[in-house]
Amino acid sequence: MPTPTAVPCSSGSTTEQAGSAAILGTRLDARWLRERVRELTTPSLAVSVVEQHASNKRLLIVEVPRNESSEPFAATVSKRGGHRRARRIGRQCHEMTTVAEMLEWARSRSGYDWSAQPSGKPFESARPATAALRDFLRESGEPERVSLAEETDRDLLARLQLLQPDSRLTRAGDVLLCPADAPRLRYTLRPVLGARSTASVRLSGRGLAEELRAVFDAFSSSNSTISLPSGGLAEGAVQVLPFGAVREALVNAVMHRDWDRPEAIVIDHTEAELVVYSPGPFLDGVSERTVLTATSRTRNPRMGSVLRSLRIAERERTGVDRMFIELIRLGHKPPSFSERDAGVRVALRGGPPVPEVLQVHASLPPPLRRSARSAVAIDLLRSKPSVSAEELGEVAQEAPKELAGFLADAVGAGLVQRTANPRRGGIPAWRLTDRHRETLGSVLPYYARPAEESARLIAQLARSQGEVRNQDVQDLLGLSSPRASQLLKRAEADGVIRLGPGAKRTGRGTFYVPTS
Repeated sequence: MPTPTAVPCSSGSTTEQAGSAAILGTRLDARWLRERVRELTTPSLAVSVVEQHASNKRLLIVEVPRNESSEPFAATVSKRGGHRRARRIGRQCHEMTTVAEMLEWARSRSGYDWSAQPSGKPFESARPATAALRDFLRESGEPERVSLAEETDRDLLARLQLLQPDSRLTRAGDVLLCPADAPRLRYTLRPVLGARSTASVRLSGRGLAEELRAVFDAFSSSNSTISLPSGGLAEGAVQVLPFGAVREALVNAVMHRDWDRPEAIVIDHTEAELVVYSPGPFLDGVSERTVLTATSRTRNPRMGSVLRSLRIAERERTGVDRMFIELIRLGHKPPSFSERDAGVRVALRGGPPVPEVLQVHASLPPPLRRSARSAVAIDLLRSKPSVSAEELGEVAQEAPKELAGFLADAVGAGLVQRTANPRRGGIPAWRLTDRHRETLGSVLPYYARPAEESARLIAQLARSQGEVRNQDVQDLLGLSSPRASQLLKRAEADGVIRLGPGAKRTGRGTFYVPTS
């Protein structure tokens, strides 16, 4: 079915709210519905309506063609003739209520690139700031980039696509290299968020390239390092906040922000947390729940291309993946993204590293070490004894069927294994292998716990699966079969589980169900 974009939608979905069991069906005429949609949309929207049946209910499936125009559809929502314009984000429709939102949508549809437009400023106005570009190129360590740093100013800017054929700067060149009256970046270091600052960077009269250099330097000088205990890891000392994740958060803010707005990008840094606020909402079709897997694109493609050429941004356009991997491999939580105050807020939380997690991540083959899916799976399985593809997909922001290849690779690499028994309804689940469970040890809240706590975990597992067997407890707690049997009997004695209907007290068919 074609993917719907920027189409009118109802204010809610009964099926989504009540679940798949709440299929009511309809007696509407398909032709009438098709004509009614055409009458209520501006410009008129031609949809196809197909009749299908599910759970003995008659359904009408409305297929909406992709909107390739730069004008959003509007739908009449009242008898007074009021109209509503909506854009699709993930599986939801969100109403566009302001001219700015509709303009942003139209620009994203037309491929408009603010940063590639002419600025009208001559080449000479950028010359004092090119040193910052050369520094970034030399720091890349790549011979080709280092060689580029030795070009003349004019050739350097032309190679970076910051200069137009008439020797005037693009807007990206203007932002990166020309002095501004007010800072474009505001960096503040505080003991804790909300406290009085202890250091700050606010540079006016500089280009953004110089501001980026100053902020990177200020962060690096304030970012503590922690030495890891000896144990075979080649990490040595690690940073409380990994620089790779911080760099990507800041670079993403520069590439994706709305440069038509005057506000600065704000960076708040405490010892173990960094928050970046960037003016401008998420791009059309992106939300907090799709930011990891949404198609890689930027509001300012030319700016993004320059930052990648300077090797400040990831060349593979995997900046968000890099944030997830850099944080999770050290035992930290994934980054959080939110849209607020007409901008995007990214929060990174670090702290002391967890050597056991580092060891598990380092043991993976290179393709899995570079995979955000692996990082998400490790983080999820630190708190849950097992996960289904659907549970992993919800956190990894992917459909369960899209994870089949990854799960096969993870099994082959010895990261996870199938649980002995499936979930309720025959749904398969995966857990960490015994080797990695032993490595993580006390980091896992469910592994090798006291008997009282184990009984509680068994009850939770019974409620989530509908039943629990001896092998489930072995998978859950990493125990032998006799010890698992002892804990099942204790949980039964405690009244949190009971023998399943028709089950024998001993043998392979023994299973228990939750008492509540």
